[in-house]
Amino acid sequence: MTREESNKPAPCPGCGTSEHVPVERARTDRSGRREDLATRLASGPDHTGGGCTHLAEGIVIAGMAAAAGAYAADDRNLPWLTAVGAVAAVLILVATIAIVRGENRDARRVLAGAAWAAELTGDARYCPGCRGVFSASGSPWSQPVSPERFRLHVWTAAGYGDLLDAKAKAGEPPSP
Repeated sequence: MTREESNKPAPCPGCGTSEHVPVERARTDRSGRREDLATRLASGPDHTGGGCTHLAEGIVIAGMAAAAGAYAADDRNLPWLTAVGAVAAVLILVATIAIVRGENRDARRVLAGAAWAAELTGDARYCPGCRGVFSASGSPWSQPVSPERFRLHVWTAAGYGDLLDAKAKAGEPPSP
């Protein structure tokens, strides 16, 4: 085999063409929808974190709840509404802190699994003809699978499969 022949891309096992590209370079599907394909082939969530913004939002909403309680207490001459506003503010702050902690935990999981996800997607190829993903090495799947099944496999193996949307969770993992 000559060097030129060894550099040729392997044909797609589904349709036999060599029109496929690595998943990280796949930009559009046959319909031309760029964002949809990028999301369907993503090796991890693109938005984890944002804790500072959520914390600021929670503080503002809690302040508004406390102020609303104080205003209603003065307006209606019901002093116990001040305590209701304060309790609501505390509950909002507790919920905000729980949300921020959950997002930070998810971000750490995604960061920890990123290397494994990169390894899993290293030889994955997207075939626009089949609208599927296959592994050039033949492992873990030898035939093209849907982008949803591909993403389910990668995210689950990387340790953050529970962060998938409902449509991707409904897909079956790729069969070997």
